Amino acid sequence: MRLYLLGVLAAFCFSEALTATNCSTKGEISCYSCMGRDMENCQSGLTCCKGACFKLEDIKHNVIVKGCVNNREEDASMKVRELNVPLYWANKEKVKGESFFCTGKEFCNETSRLSLLASFFTAILAFVIIR
Repeated sequence: MRLYLLGVLAAFCFSEALTATNCSTKGEISCYSCMGRDMENCQSGLTCCKGACFKLEDIKHNVIVKGCVNNREEDASMKVRELNVPLYWANKEKVKGESFFCTGKEFCNETSRLSLLASFFTAILAFVIIR
């Protein structure tokens, strides 16, 4: 069981590093590209980006959207933006909120490593308790 969990963790870390390398060979950075409902912090989908990664938080609709913009935005800057993404559960209102931009590193629009690690160990603990 322990070996399996270590294997899953190693595969996750290796696949992220491999994916990041593919974008960097083209002179681009890797960004997460996803949408999380109920403010879930999505960590999937890959976009190779020449501009900046972003994380938009739509508080009104409890949505997080991550992606890439083609233009260079200042690292750690923020703008209020409306995306052309109609939400079927909100009378087709569009996603709107604060977009936080980053350009510093691969997958910079992710959750902090500490938060991700805490979530991973919480899931393992829950699995062990349920068994």
